[in-house]
Amino acid sequence: MKNKHSAHEGMKPEIITPYIPDATEKKRLYELALKEIHERVKGVDSLVPRMATVSSILKNIIPYYSWCGFYFAEENEMIVGPYQGTAACANIAYSGVCGTAAKNKKTVVVPNVHEFPGHITCDTRSNSEIVVPIIEDNMVIAVLDVDSVLLNAFDDIDKKFLEEKIIPILLEATN
Repeated sequence: MKNKHSAHEGMKPEIITPYIPDATEKKRLYELALKEIHERVKGVDSLVPRMATVSSILKNIIPYYSWCGFYFAEENEMIVGPYQGTAACANIAYSGVCGTAAKNKKTVVVPNVHEFPGHITCDTRSNSEIVVPIIEDNMVIAVLDVDSVLLNAFDDIDKKFLEEKIIPILLEATN
C-alpha cells in the first residue's frame, strides 16, 4: 500500500517576522554569527567564498536583515557579488548609499532610504540600510551592503560589529 502522505505534507516554510532586538540581544546575535563565521571560513583563503559565507550567516541569524551582500568596486560602476535576499541590481552607479560609502571610504547608516538623495532601489521593500566599505591599501575593493524592511534598523552596534569584526575576516583572505 502506498503511503498517501507526502514527506513534505504539513511542512511550511519558516516565516521569520523581522524585528529589531534590544542592544543586549543584538550583541548576542552578532556574537553567535561571528562564532559560526569563524568556524566556516577556517581554511578558506579566497575572498568570494568568505563573502558568500558571511552574507549567508548574517542574513540567517540577524532577524532584521532582509538583504545582505557585496558589491565589488570597479572603475565605472559597482558589480554585485555574493548575497542573500531578493534579486539584486547587477550593476549600480557610484551614487546612492553604496556609492557614497565607496567614494567617502566611510560607513553610511541610513535610517530611512526614502529620504536618502539618489538612493538606488533594488528592493522596494527596503526601508533602512547600512553600507560598509572594504578598504585594502587605501582603495575600496568592495562594500558590504545590508538592507532591512524596517525603518531605523541599524545603529552603532551594527556599525561597530561590521567594521571591527566582519571586514577584518574578509580582508584576511586578500592578504
